[in-house]
Amino acid sequence: MRRVLYISLLLLCFIPASLYAQDVKIKQLNFLRGQSVINPVVVDSVLYFSSDMNSDFLVRYINELGKDLYHVYKVPLKNRKPSGSVEPLMPNANKKLNQVAVAFDTKGKAYVTENNVAIDSRRGRVLSVKSYSDLSAVEGVVSVAHNGNSSNAYVAFAPDGSFMVFASDQKGGQGSSDLYYCERKSKGWSKPQNMGSMVNTAGAETTPFIHPSGKIYFASNGHSDSKRLDLYYTYRTPAGFAKPERVDSDINSNADDYGLFISENEEWGYVTSNRNGKDRLYYFTQEFPVFPNATEFEEDNFCYEFTEESAQYYDAEQYDFKWAFSDGGVEMGLEVEHCFADAGDYDIKLSVLDKLSKEEMFNIAEYSLELVHAEQLYIDGPETIKAGREVVFNADASYVTSFEPKYFYWTISNGQKIKGKKVKVRFSKPGTYKVEVGTMNEEDKSQYVATYIMVNVE
Repeated sequence: MRRVLYISLLLLCFIPASLYAQDVKIKQLNFLRGQSVINPVVVDSVLYFSSDMNSDFLVRYINELGKDLYHVYKVPLKNRKPSGSVEPLMPNANKKLNQVAVAFDTKGKAYVTENNVAIDSRRGRVLSVKSYSDLSAVEGVVSVAHNGNSSNAYVAFAPDGSFMVFASDQKGGQGSSDLYYCERKSKGWSKPQNMGSMVNTAGAETTPFIHPSGKIYFASNGHSDSKRLDLYYTYRTPAGFAKPERVDSDINSNADDYGLFISENEEWGYVTSNRNGKDRLYYFTQEFPVFPNATEFEEDNFCYEFTEESAQYYDAEQYDFKWAFSDGGVEMGLEVEHCFADAGDYDIKLSVLDKLSKEEMFNIAEYSLELVHAEQLYIDGPETIKAGREVVFNADASYVTSFEPKYFYWTISNGQKIKGKKVKVRFSKPGTYKVEVGTMNEEDKSQYVATYIMVNVE
């Protein structure tokens, strides 16, 4: 018996860990020292955030607990660091109200999480304001949550505008604060839907951020026993929302971590944390690992040619030969080809039949065959793509036995670098592009496997 097509083997490489392990560096931003600074957003090289700094020299705005109120500010960025004067986002807004976060939709309109009354700084309503080029006047409350009796806060918009996510304590949730989503309709938004028990817990889920890759980042104190806010991400699937994954421990800490912003290429970002005793912003970078010698992805092919040397001694004019396969297939002849649908254990039997009566006379050979998937990262995605259209690449069906893959790193030859098992990519220009995905052994980062495909963008 000989195989016609060979199953490709895992490319298991050994490289210096210091060169290719993902290296996360994180450092506190030292502007507005002594003040709390939370919930960062970056748009056009401007950092937007909320702070309890006092922007009025004559009046101090506090809540009934004597705590300074938060308001939304902005500051220009230079080399991703604050550079220049800090200014209020809305100079004419009611400073007696607490503003704890801002988000921008695809048209540049700002949405501010703001309290109706000057109390609890962790709760608020979502307001709509004019585009960030003219924030001189507040347009009024927008009921994005369709529920005026609940606290609805920290809205986040999908980069393509198709849906939004926000936190709410409305009735019927899993815990003290749940994440909800609304779909964009021809007119307005759909009714909010709870993101479900896979995402929401008996604790609090809050401060969502939707990344261009499709990952939905959020903070939760209910997915672990620490009772501290940790950062997680999920993403949408046909069956709902995926089980959340915890963000790298270098970004998470043993304190409260929330209010995350990550760049499109996922190489840098900002996070809110009180790891040093006060809520502050931290800037982080994470170098993307490199995977030399990636192999081109090959579909599994379980087609084989079967022959039996001893069968040649039987008179072919008197006898027929029947190959019976345990998958139900039957082939006739001395040499046959058979394709199996999938990996598995199969039994093969070769019988001799009388040529005239077709009666099965005796068996001359029996085989057992074990078929396994090629050990590689499987890339599920289109090979031909329309320019400007968002497509999904998925490595969920990957088969690696030498180690347990934890993180998947995608490198696209148009410059995008994305982390995740399932990623969304948009090619702006026609051409031929390389889509590569790699993973490494987290216990021994000198071991890795990587696969690529070529796609044509029209």
